[in-house]
Amino acid sequence: MTKTIRIRILWSLLAFLVLIVGLVMATPYLINTTVVKKQISEQISQWMGLPVTVRGEPVVTVFPYLTVKLKDVEIASGLGGDEPPLVSTQTLRAEMYWLPLLLGDFEVRRFNLIEPTLELTKDVDGAFSWDLRKGSLFKTDGSSGRLTLSDVTLGNFRISGGVAHYLDRKTGEEERFSDVNMTFDWPSTEDVASISGSASWRGEKVELRAKSGKPMELFAGGLSPLSVNLSSPMFSATFDGSAATMSNFQFEGDFSFDTPALGKLAQWLGRALPSDRDLGAASLSARANLIGASIAFSDLDLKLDDNHINGVLQLDFRQERPMVQGTLASDDLDLGQFVRVPASLQDLLDYDLTKSKAAKVDFDIRISASDLKLGPVNLGQAAASLMTRDNQVSFSIGEAYAYGGRLEATFDMRQSAEDPSIMISSLRAKANGVSAGGVTREMLGNEFLNGTALLEIDLQAEGAHVSDALADAHGSLSVVLTDGELQHFDMDVFEAALQQEQDLDSETLHAGNSHFDVLSVRGQLANQKLDVEGLRLTSGKRALLGVAQYDFATEALNFPGTLAIYKSSDPASHSTERPEKEIPFLLSGSFDEPRISLRKVHDAVVPSDDQILAPGVPSEISPSEQETGASQSDAGPIDGVALPLLMSAPQTGLSIKSPVIKP
Repeated sequence: MTKTIRIRILWSLLAFLVLIVGLVMATPYLINTTVVKKQISEQISQWMGLPVTVRGEPVVTVFPYLTVKLKDVEIASGLGGDEPPLVSTQTLRAEMYWLPLLLGDFEVRRFNLIEPTLELTKDVDGAFSWDLRKGSLFKTDGSSGRLTLSDVTLGNFRISGGVAHYLDRKTGEEERFSDVNMTFDWPSTEDVASISGSASWRGEKVELRAKSGKPMELFAGGLSPLSVNLSSPMFSATFDGSAATMSNFQFEGDFSFDTPALGKLAQWLGRALPSDRDLGAASLSARANLIGASIAFSDLDLKLDDNHINGVLQLDFRQERPMVQGTLASDDLDLGQFVRVPASLQDLLDYDLTKSKAAKVDFDIRISASDLKLGPVNLGQAAASLMTRDNQVSFSIGEAYAYGGRLEATFDMRQSAEDPSIMISSLRAKANGVSAGGVTREMLGNEFLNGTALLEIDLQAEGAHVSDALADAHGSLSVVLTDGELQHFDMDVFEAALQQEQDLDSETLHAGNSHFDVLSVRGQLANQKLDVEGLRLTSGKRALLGVAQYDFATEALNFPGTLAIYKSSDPASHSTERPEKEIPFLLSGSFDEPRISLRKVHDAVVPSDDQILAPGVPSEISPSEQETGASQSDAGPIDGVALPLLMSAPQTGLSIKSPVIKP
């Protein structure tokens, strides 16, 4: 190539460059800004199906991109009327392709809304301000009649420094988002669509990342790969799977969630948990199946504080009352942290049963644990369930091995059909082989009574508050303790007072303790009174037996009983041998200040229980054994002494008739 040719090529290139630069510099003067403003506003209006208003004059700039800036732009609300605009922004910047624009083709590569205000309003009839179904972005499928996305070129949308206001006029729910920065990237309907950005909500920055592999399939009702990540300093949640838009939005895939403080997260969301504890770190991972407002978790792995739970769980928010169903298992589980403990006894008594938090959600939860705790109550290995329906609550411990024995209990509470302000409650509980000392120590902080317990309770109550229910409580109870100790009751002092016919020194009586072989109590509770139909306390050769009444309102005790002294110290033989001595007495006053007096023989009151369960006692007593004579006690003969004894006897399990000793 000669030097002349090289010079000509160089000058040609230089001339072309000058032409291009000149053309670019002249572009703002060559473009009809009125036409551009009209074309862009019509394009947006056509896409969204909503009127678009541009009041300011466009400004065209060249660098770094060919950009048209529209001032004072408003997109009308889908609710119409006098509603505030769906979008209002001082500046809408449209970055355009340069050559197509010169040819009259207004092809926008990116929209950027600078500091816009979005009014997202849902009306009482269900209509919403962001309804875009009338625009060209959507079309109706001819075969299925479903609304799908049109095959259009969308490009890239950005929101910078925006503000969003959400209002549901039916529920009154209202939220505000500030500092909204979002980027929506979808070059064409055949490409991957993604959205990313952040916003400030309730004082915290929330970030969103989402991507759809086949967005057209997703909008058409088919399956599309979908990944979503939502995070803030309060929490992090991730979906990774497949999604579809049938009649409801559906998702199936892996889901994970974690938060450094569940209690603070609940407060931030405006859903404070019913717990006095500040719940700490929590995490959840599972296979999730979401259909509309219902989500099911399988292969669930849940961690909350020191609790680690596995199982299946379903949350359903399609009805007014949320539904929680599941079957969960754990090695060590403490549910006490989810129970709101009253600050004082008076707060407990004043608690309104009609406003139970559990009654506002429908629960159907079954839990099994190797070590289950309910606050101060340690149930050990247990299986429990919680069910609530409307204003009915049922909590059941189907089987628990705790305190050395076996427990089962059911608590039911429902609204009265006659008076909705009254709650009807019932408690049924059984315990076998349980350590009474362990129970009283953990629940009351004082081991005033110990021994191996056999317990059965059946109580009912009505009332709006706990105090009302306690005042109305009625039903039956049966307690048998074996090989235990009763604190603050000295049997030697009590016997000496009877033998010597002396006044009872209450301080001396309370100063000592009494070991017993058997303590058996069976009675009825009603009208704030406990009527003990059968009471027996056996300690070596001595036995206290009779009936009693205790008034909870006045704390008055009335115990007409008998102190029986036997030749043998074996409590099982007491049912077949006659006492060597019987001393009728009357114990009255209160537990703190008891009074004792001797009674006449004909005043003797004895229990009438005909059931007895005791080890080593024959199942039948011959008439000769029942009528065998013996020396009368110093206090004289008694009309008849029934020996009610309900005793734990795993080695025999005998159930026999109670003999009656006659003079």
